[in-house]
Amino acid sequence: MTYAKIKVDQAKAEEIRDFYNAKEITDQNKPYEFFLVRKDGIEIHAYRNRKEIYTIVFSGSEAAKEEASQFSKNVTVNEVKEKAKDYDKPYFDSWDDLSYQIGSDEVGVGDFFGPLVVVASYVTPKDIEFLEKSKINDSKKMTDDYILSIGPVLKRRIKNYVVMVSPEKLSSLETRKFSIHKTMAKCHNLAQIGLKKKYDLGDSVICYIDQFEPEENYKKLVGKDELINNPLYFHVRGESYYPSVAVASVIARYTFLKEWQKMEEIFKTKIPKGAGAQVDLVFNKLKKAYGIDSLTKYVKTYFRNYRNS
Repeated sequence: MTYAKIKVDQAKAEEIRDFYNAKEITDQNKPYEFFLVRKDGIEIHAYRNRKEIYTIVFSGSEAAKEEASQFSKNVTVNEVKEKAKDYDKPYFDSWDDLSYQIGSDEVGVGDFFGPLVVVASYVTPKDIEFLEKSKINDSKKMTDDYILSIGPVLKRRIKNYVVMVSPEKLSSLETRKFSIHKTMAKCHNLAQIGLKKKYDLGDSVICYIDQFEPEENYKKLVGKDELINNPLYFHVRGESYYPSVAVASVIARYTFLKEWQKMEEIFKTKIPKGAGAQVDLVFNKLKKAYGIDSLTKYVKTYFRNYRNS
């Protein structure tokens, strides 16, 4: 599999989107995704960060590099060796690496209510059969009920480490110009290091990260003196390629849902996820019932939901 990446500004990204006649991604749960389109066996996936720098990833055949070169002279190319895939076999046959590995993923970035949860997990070849039987894949494709049932089992069976940042803490960091992507990067790194120390995993185990920033940016955000020593590999939608990231995704979602249940019990209200119009309605209802001061520890005050309320 060939992965070709380019970095562009907003104007160029919009030009590329128009070239492919692609629709902009507006899902609040995917705040850093811009568009996704497929052409002649090549997937073109665009991402943006808070500084309006866009990364366009062209993945597929060797023609991906040529496709990317239409738009930039500075193309970064990675070749990933893939085993043969038989899509009539179970989902897990399509994972790219079934060896010893650490993976990390996060949840809660696009939700007005609730914390940011980042989890790192350690998966070995002996765990694969269990994961297959448990139907573990991307938590976004699993029902909340199933995640709530399988989450405790995964936490007991698979080595994992959870880092959780409250909405109140996230709001404080944002006020201090500590971007959410910097917080995410540091939390991924903390989770990986915490897992490594807790289980004495050593420096040679590869770490897979569900990519939300280009590798260079991620390492700068973490800081070279704090960065884990292990080899790092970044992949968009990493939960579809590496079982360790898939497990981390599910445990993170499970932890997030348990916190959500506690919050709903406190306010005796069903609270919608995300940051859309229904969230505004519930927030305004709770504000009238409990007062704004009672809510600030449960919401991210840098969201427009809070600023416009």
